[in-house]
Amino acid sequence: PRLTAVGRALVPLTLIALSSLAPLGDETDWPARVLLAGLAAGTLLCAISGHRANARLGLGLTATVAAGALLWWPIPGVVGVTVYLLAHAWAGEAPHRHHPVLRLGRLSAAGIGLVLGVAVCSAATLMIFSWFNPPRLGTGARLLEGMAPWSLVTAGMVFAAVNAFVEEVLFRGIVQQHLARVLGNWPAVLTQALAFGILHLNGYPYGLIGVALASVYGLILGALRLHSGGLLAPWLAHACADAVIFTLIVHTAL
Repeated sequence: PRLTAVGRALVPLTLIALSSLAPLGDETDWPARVLLAGLAAGTLLCAISGHRANARLGLGLTATVAAGALLWWPIPGVVGVTVYLLAHAWAGEAPHRHHPVLRLGRLSAAGIGLVLGVAVCSAATLMIFSWFNPPRLGTGARLLEGMAPWSLVTAGMVFAAVNAFVEEVLFRGIVQQHLARVLGNWPAVLTQALAFGILHLNGYPYGLIGVALASVYGLILGALRLHSGGLLAPWLAHACADAVIFTLIVHTAL
């Protein structure tokens, strides 16, 4: 049964692997184009062969990678999630708030404690990492210059909430839920965590240490989703971490 499950998961695992390798090169060089072509070809093959769930996953991942060559994150994630949901609607299976991909789950007293614990640990880890590896400032950091304090606070809150929500829907929602149906919960949690980590190669925290830290963090968030039964708990914990990252960027830029 396990080998059969792995066989069924081979195509989605390949799609996820191709999308997670996107940060390994510049979006304009030929390896990135090959990865994108592979994603598109795999998605088309799934659609032709009638594997609608895999085709929807491929569409979402392909749209995310393609948009990543043109737009700043988290906009590519928004594009990918939107394409995935539109594909569901096109198939007459429009997700609603009780759909496994979008389900919020429960937030008990124990769950709140877990969220706070994860938030504190992640904040401490990020601050220690930033001591030795400050954020790399891109062209987007120039937008922070001259902003009033209240504008920075508002921008930080919006960034943290939106970025965390998009990444949770993409990884702990779409990817984890898709793989859980064929591999089981914990192999799905591990797989999405590895993909989440690799995609942070050029994010923050960055580098190989950043990949390792983000992978562990993705594993924790995936487990938190299983424990709570939805995205609310991991989203809250993730938003706290993103707020810390935004604060570190502002501190470095200004």
